[in-house]
Amino acid sequence: MLRDKGIGWITIISIMIYIVIITIGQIIGTTAFTADCIIFVILTLFYYWTYEKWNMTPIIFLLLEIGHITHALGTFGWYNISPIPIRWERITHFIGAMPFAMLFFNYFKHKWDNKILTRKNLVLALIVFFAALGVGQIVEASEFWGFQAFGRGEGAFMFGHGDGIITPEGKEILDVYGGGWINSGWDVTVNTIGVIFGILLMSIGQWLFRKKKEEIDLYELEKLYLQDKKGYSQKF
Repeated sequence: MLRDKGIGWITIISIMIYIVIITIGQIIGTTAFTADCIIFVILTLFYYWTYEKWNMTPIIFLLLEIGHITHALGTFGWYNISPIPIRWERITHFIGAMPFAMLFFNYFKHKWDNKILTRKNLVLALIVFFAALGVGQIVEASEFWGFQAFGRGEGAFMFGHGDGIITPEGKEILDVYGGGWINSGWDVTVNTIGVIFGILLMSIGQWLFRKKKEEIDLYELEKLYLQDKKGYSQKF
């Protein structure tokens, strides 16, 4: 089975973006996300290599890359000061979690029942939910492990300004309530919202397109039947 058209270009362009971000980081002295970008390059190649095994689609592949790129843009200090009214960390966790739900959902696309509300679909939805949420938990765990090994800082393996409140009042809150707990709690919450949204999005698309496909298949089957019937009549 050949990869869908455009996957090679998405792979090349994504890797080029990570290289550009690493280069800019070196120039402006923001190297905290260099390791993250290197990991994203490896993941991109992994997605490309295993594309067919995951039953992936170009849209899911692209969304996975967008999720990684939004995190890599933290190089520009957006985790500290977001360029939009919403905290940048909220954006990266939502966009980062959603495509993994879509990925696992699509992996089981041949196993879903035609009817939406069935026990089998409920079990599959739970498997997709916990699988996608598990990816987010690994990220949270890697942040904790990085903090234990390297201390405070920025990037995927550190706990820094982007993970808490840095105002004088915020520092007091961090000391009293524990910034790590607050940050991890919000991260998991946003991951959960992203996963649920991804499952709902795929559910709608799954049954809309399946219904359309069934209509097309029925039409093609009817055409073949009429052709066979016509050929049989001409033969005798």
